Amino acid sequence: MRSRFFTSLSMLLLATAAFAQQPTQSEINAVKVEPAAPLTHQVVKVTVTTDSDQQTYCGLRIDFGDGEVRKIKMGDNDGKFPITVDKTYAKPGTYVIKARGTTIKMRGRCLGKAETAVTVAAAAGAATPCPADYKLKGKVGKSGDFTCTAKKGAKKPEKMLECKEGLEYFQSKTALGCRKAKAAKK
Repeated sequence: MRSRFFTSLSMLLLATAAFAQQPTQSEINAVKVEPAAPLTHQVVKVTVTTDSDQQTYCGLRIDFGDGEVRKIKMGDNDGKFPITVDKTYAKPGTYVIKARGTTIKMRGRCLGKAETAVTVAAAAGAATPCPADYKLKGKVGKSGDFTCTAKKGAKKPEKMLECKEGLEYFQSKTALGCRKAKAAKK
């Protein structure tokens, strides 16, 4: 009876020691933005880092401060720290970008949290994403979508406009812009 107790106790101590030697999960420790002082409709690189380079399998939530939130599964092929995502802001102002853990399906929350503020200025002389010889039709949508109509005698732009993630470029004889991407047909 006594030997079973000591055998069980020994196994428990070995398991506890093995568990204690396992490295702990990385923790979110910073959010960085580049450029530091972006303009409206300029692509901003938002990078979330952790306190170590150990691979972490968890759920990440990034709140960009303008109502847009992205949830990213970290680990495997989904995403790896440090992770960089692109973001554009349609309006000038100061936005607080927050990164923290969230549960995504069967993946637990990333540990730690961080935030930073970014001040977005209006693009000089261009409150519109439209190229020369085009004017903005209506307003830029919440998702960043917009349509530009050609002024009389307008020339086609030499290159396509860059659209933010989730939008696609379109162009016709009299209009161009970025619109919500159509779902692929199966």
